[in-house]
Amino acid sequence: MNAKSVLWRGAIAALVTATLTLALTAQPRARDDDPAQARAQQGTDCKESLNAAGRAKFRPFTRAREIAGKGAAMADAVANWQRDVITKYGRQYMLWEKAADSTFYCGPASPGGFGALFIGCTVQASPCNANEAQEPSEEPPESQNCDDFPRHVITQAQRWLNGCDACGEISIDGTCGPQTRSCLRRFQSSRAGRDAGLEVNGLPDRKTMKALRECGRG
Repeated sequence: MNAKSVLWRGAIAALVTATLTLALTAQPRARDDDPAQARAQQGTDCKESLNAAGRAKFRPFTRAREIAGKGAAMADAVANWQRDVITKYGRQYMLWEKAADSTFYCGPASPGGFGALFIGCTVQASPCNANEAQEPSEEPPESQNCDDFPRHVITQAQRWLNGCDACGEISIDGTCGPQTRSCLRRFQSSRAGRDAGLEVNGLPDRKTMKALRECGRG
């Protein structure tokens, strides 16, 4: 790929990120009641809503999945949201699955042409206290059981597996079931996994998570 093509793709990625951020901000948020009041009545510790955008992804073959929020673009947006939440409120608020009033928007840079192959996502949610400190890269020492890994680590691994199209679409449920373990092993034994020196163990360990995120960024 020549330098001109790289600059062109970078410009499109920046444009779609800005466009998607505006689109999410402008979207009406349907609600049956006042969620802030409901949370107050329940005593839930939630903070002011934050939004974040992920990098636009060139995804010609998994476009529908990306637009549905089940691919790398969504995973990247959630990871950026979590980073901002940690900085502002602390790690105990970082779980996307625990957030309140969560919304997302994923879409192409343009309805037709080359820009339609670039998909980006923006997310918005009120971070809530999960009542335990979380660490994005934490893992039980010497663990050889996938179920021992924190739920948010497994969830993030599932997002990146979908983003890398490692083995089709898998459920994002935070449970390390047979499908997730099989997909992890398939990724670890793939060319990307071999290049990263991954052990084929079906675990979302630190090296595997790093390689998955790099794969999803492509």
